[in-house]
Amino acid sequence: MAELIQTKTENIRALEDDERLVRAAQRSLDGFKILYDQWLSPVYRYFYYRVGNVKEAEDLTSQVFLKVYEELPRYRDKGRFSAWLFTIVRNKTADYFRSPHPEVPLDTVDSGDRPFDLLDQTVRSDELRRLDRLIRTLPEEEQELIRLRFVVQLGYREIGAVLNRSEDAVRKNISRLLARMQVQLEVDRD
Repeated sequence: MAELIQTKTENIRALEDDERLVRAAQRSLDGFKILYDQWLSPVYRYFYYRVGNVKEAEDLTSQVFLKVYEELPRYRDKGRFSAWLFTIVRNKTADYFRSPHPEVPLDTVDSGDRPFDLLDQTVRSDELRRLDRLIRTLPEEEQELIRLRFVVQLGYREIGAVLNRSEDAVRKNISRLLARMQVQLEVDRD
């Protein structure tokens, strides 16, 4: 129960932070820079995972932030900024994939928050390759859930807003998907 209350408190705090950053970004370029700095890495990671090319991921990321900058004066808080942002990201992704392009393995997407340890990196790379192969066998809708939750690190409510689903439905779908994947990975390991 305490964990649920803490999670709800963190969600409220994150929502208030988003609202404050958006208002500041609407008022000044310095405010926009702070918003940009906060969301640059998740947007880039999403694109890099999808397109597998640094230049294209950078280009798509810059296109998204240009669109955000242009549309921000008209943005009205109808939920979460992150959901609005990743709706733009998904639209850019759909535009990009009108012609076929490969995705990259999970082990090449650097989160940038861990120190380098060769043994740990080797084990992690092997596990990520297996996980990546499994993810690529999933239907696109399930792959998108994985990308939004674990590559971009959006919350269930934000994912629900992006995908036009309830927070509970997203939570259940991801939970079931992860349980199914865990079983599959254990079967593959044996």
